[in-house]
Amino acid sequence: MKQHWMFLLILSILMGGFFSCKNSGARKKNVIIVVIPKFDNTIFDQVKRSSFEAAKDLNITVTWEAPTSVDASKQKEIIENLIAYKVDGILISCNDVEALKEPINAAIKAGIKVATFDSDCPGSDRLFYIGTDNQKAGNVCAKTMLKLYEKANKNPDQVLILSGGMSANNLIQRLDGFRDSIGNVKISDVIYSFEISDYGKELLEYNLNKNSHINGVQMIWGTPVLGGVDSIPSLLKFMNRGGVAVFFDVSKPLLKYIKNNPNCATMKQDFHSMGYDGVKNLYKAIKGKEVEKQILFDVKVIDQSNADKEMRNL
Repeated sequence: MKQHWMFLLILSILMGGFFSCKNSGARKKNVIIVVIPKFDNTIFDQVKRSSFEAAKDLNITVTWEAPTSVDASKQKEIIENLIAYKVDGILISCNDVEALKEPINAAIKAGIKVATFDSDCPGSDRLFYIGTDNQKAGNVCAKTMLKLYEKANKNPDQVLILSGGMSANNLIQRLDGFRDSIGNVKISDVIYSFEISDYGKELLEYNLNKNSHINGVQMIWGTPVLGGVDSIPSLLKFMNRGGVAVFFDVSKPLLKYIKNNPNCATMKQDFHSMGYDGVKNLYKAIKGKEVEKQILFDVKVIDQSNADKEMRNL
């Protein structure tokens, strides 16, 4: 792991040129920002692309260092190595709120500017968080689900919630927001996939087959369904029986399904801004300029009324 990312970092430095020359002949240090997602997951592809776009526009070096698992110790290891390499900035989506406070603070003490995206680390000394307003997003999920129930002339009952990790701040906030709006009495269970897509599919299969009284599915972590609802047979059967579902994030297969089915919706996040504006604002901080402590985005509800338009935009 260490050798892999160190090689990529060194290679990027050599290719970008650790020192670039101005027209005057003076040497200027190339700014290096490292982006660390929770995991090497396709959901972060747009963040990756837009962070590289920002690097090109700013004429700096950005590297992408994804941990090999969602274990917070992997992200901690990456941060510790980046401290040794004296990079200028770190933009990270945190797997674990508590476990990453200390390494983030250590990086900042070492003179590295650190910010979070997607999943925050409140209580740390990070400069800013950029990403979804996750508490509000959970609230929007619940309100969207209640509207779908009303449209289907059903009462919310036995709602099954699929989350990712138990310690990721974004998922904790979404769950809190959902509970606040829908009420605990209507929730059947909360199941955790630890952000492993195939395991998430297995959990949905098992729980939907085990409990025939479930009439709602809320995915506050939506990766398992991005390959399409039909990739999870029990979920497809559940939906065909008139079940209500609110997903999270978007893909062409998922939007195609939503376009043809009135009893479901999903939430769209602004991943492009997380990467592009995250790098841009971190660069500003490196240059000594002030940045906002929180840069929050609302989710956009995608349902049958606008799924086709959103699909054409992908």
